[in-house]
Amino acid sequence: MLEVIYRIYEVADEQTATENLKKNSEFGLYSSTSKAQNIELLMDCLVCDSREHFKDIIRSQYGNNIAFRYSKKLNAGDLYCIIIGEHCYNVERYFNKITFKCDFCGANIETYLGKAICFSDYEIRNSFFGIQEYTDKRFCCNQCKQAYEERVKKQLKPDNEQEFYVTKDMFTEDISGYIYKITKKSTGEFYVGQTIYAPIFRWGQHLKTERFPIKNIIDYKFEVLEVVPKSENILEREKYYIQKLYKENPEKSLNIACTKLT
Repeated sequence: MLEVIYRIYEVADEQTATENLKKNSEFGLYSSTSKAQNIELLMDCLVCDSREHFKDIIRSQYGNNIAFRYSKKLNAGDLYCIIIGEHCYNVERYFNKITFKCDFCGANIETYLGKAICFSDYEIRNSFFGIQEYTDKRFCCNQCKQAYEERVKKQLKPDNEQEFYVTKDMFTEDISGYIYKITKKSTGEFYVGQTIYAPIFRWGQHLKTERFPIKNIIDYKFEVLEVVPKSENILEREKYYIQKLYKENPEKSLNIACTKLT
């Protein structure tokens, strides 16, 4: 005995074929062009003695003119049969057709993929602030998914909030740089330095050194002493603050240069 899983298709007219091909290619339903553009009428499983017996049964149901392979010679309205598999394990997976409505464009979708295009757990956490109601959203294509995400993100974000990323060059357009001071609160020791980039980056670099290990971060105070304009020499301003603070408390200074008073 032979167990045959098969589908019956009707050849679509030119306009319907174009619409089906565009819709299904966006969603990735089928790899075969003929399946993507034509109209599926039936999917079923038939137990018979042989392939020839199977074909005789199909002809008796759909007429002697039904084809058993797709051909470009077929005309709109013609029927053809495709054998999906024989003696298949886990047969139910071939019948696992799901239908749903796209949550963006509203298109009605049928697919055997078993899973629609949806948001991942990562996207839920980072794009939708962990709001679980968006895990149930399903889409016909990635374009609809992206458009829906952009629309919802604008709704969730306050109007006055603008998303941006800090870069090294962000704060150096009209200035020479920054003079900063790091103080160890437990001992009162301090260090004065300068940077031409955003101070937060220099602070991060110091936390990688033995002098300021990151494990003791709560013991440090980081502050900006001066934003140096373009008209000033940043090295001279650094020297000024090192000497000034050294004079006030020489035993606590961690700077080993520029401490000679002038």
